[in-house]
Amino acid sequence: MSSPNTPSTPTVAFQGEPGAYSEIAARQFGTPLPRRTFPDVFESVISGEADFGALPMENNIGGPIPENVELLERFSVNIIAETVIEIRHCLLGLPGATIADATRTLSHWQALRQCGAFFTAHPHLTAVEEYDTAGSAKLIAEAGIREHLAIASELAAAHYNLEILARDIADRTDNATRFIFIARRNAGGTLNFGGRTSYDARHTASAGTESQ
Repeated sequence: MSSPNTPSTPTVAFQGEPGAYSEIAARQFGTPLPRRTFPDVFESVISGEADFGALPMENNIGGPIPENVELLERFSVNIIAETVIEIRHCLLGLPGATIADATRTLSHWQALRQCGAFFTAHPHLTAVEEYDTAGSAKLIAEAGIREHLAIASELAAAHYNLEILARDIADRTDNATRFIFIARRNAGGTLNFGGRTSYDARHTASAGTESQ
C-alpha cells in the first residue's frame, strides 16, 4: 500500500475479475486490486494490503446489495467517498465471431435480464448465467469457441482481447450503480475526489442483487 506521506498511487481493492464494472470505479482513484469476494475486499483494506476498497451498494434498476451493508457493520472501516458508474453493456466475442453464427451468450444473471430486448431480437442465442460479467468475458476468451459470446464492459473486452460486436445493448440507457469507497478507521491518506463524501447505508433494504 502507499504511505500517506508519499505521492504514490493508492491501491483500490474491488470484487470481481479484471474488467468488472467495479474495476472501472476503482480506476477513478488508484490502481485496481481484484479480489474474489466482497469480504476479501474488506480484509484487504483492514490488513493494509489495499489503501481503499470500492464497493457497489445499489443499482438503480436491480436494487441494493445487502451483503455490503452487512459487511459495513462487521468491519472497522470508514466510508470516505462515493461515485456513480454508468453500466453500459457490450456484446463481446472472439476475433472473427459474429452474432449470426453465435449460439450462447454468457453473463451475470442481472446483465442478462437487463438485455431482454436483445435476446428477443436474437432468439437463436441462449442466455447462460455465469458468476459475473467480466468473468464471462474471461471464460469465452479461455474457451476459444467463436459461437460463445459474453455481455460485459468495454474494459473487459480490452482485458481479454475480445471484439465488441454491439454496444449499449441493455433495455434501458439509465443503468447505473452507486459505489462507495472504504478505508481503515484512523488510517492516513485521502482520495482525490470532488464529489459526494458521505453515504447513508440505512436506505438499502433486505432485497437486492449480487455484483455484476
